[in-house]
Amino acid sequence: MDINKANNNSNRRRAFRIYEQVDLFFHKSDSEDEIQESIPANTIKESLAKSYIASEQSLPDSLNQENDSLNVNISTSGISFTCKEELVAGDHLIIRLFLLSSMKVVIACCKVVYIKPSNPFEKNHYPFQVGAQFVNLKPEDQALLHRHIKKKKTQGLVINGLLASFIIAILIMPDMALELFLGLCSFLIDELIEIAHLMYEFIEFSLDHLIEMTFHTDMQNTQTIGFYTQIFFGVVISYPLIRIIYSTSKSIFFAIRVFYCRKKASLFYYWGEQTLLYKTGLISSGVMTITCYLLFFI
Repeated sequence: MDINKANNNSNRRRAFRIYEQVDLFFHKSDSEDEIQESIPANTIKESLAKSYIASEQSLPDSLNQENDSLNVNISTSGISFTCKEELVAGDHLIIRLFLLSSMKVVIACCKVVYIKPSNPFEKNHYPFQVGAQFVNLKPEDQALLHRHIKKKKTQGLVINGLLASFIIAILIMPDMALELFLGLCSFLIDELIEIAHLMYEFIEFSLDHLIEMTFHTDMQNTQTIGFYTQIFFGVVISYPLIRIIYSTSKSIFFAIRVFYCRKKASLFYYWGEQTLLYKTGLISSGVMTITCYLLFFI
């Protein structure tokens, strides 16, 4: 028993895992016959499909909205996701995965391996973190997941390579990087101010022309009426504008908080899955890099 458990843990560690945005719906299976490892994959797929169709009405509709889509940790051997229902290790689940990035659907059965509290942000929405192992995953679905994960791994390597190159360039040439960043910010600010000034002049000219054509006033009266009209519209527009800015700022802060909490949870999970040798090497590399960088610039 301990040997099998150790082998399962070793297999899960070797399987490459990715974080993927999916629509995930599941229900507990009452019949353990659907999940028995001795049943061939084709037989279990037919039984699973019948059970899934029978329980389809109990699953919520997929709207591709924030509460339906989850950022799950997935590999060809298992899946980890947050949920509202408190499951128990050993529970058998029938799940439907809709991979949003590739528009593929996978229906599978799995066994709950662990359940623990999710990250602090999710506790009011999805308070539990569930880890489950696929059981008798159909070869076609396993191949689909393998291709999908391989594709995401390649994309991740490209993105991480570009990000690493950017960070290395900043570390090697901090003065030039800072100068380029400040120059870009200055350029953007100057252009935005120029555009805002041109828009204001266009609105002012159009308003003066409209007042002059409507009331047949001279230049002084036109400018006076235009000035008070601008103040009136400025006061009227400022209130909804302030509300929009406040709402947008709140949404951005909320999104940053979500990103921070989830990335922190992801890093802790990634760190916990690594071996002691890998952790030691990573820490040593980081300390050596920081030390060499400080010694070079001091």
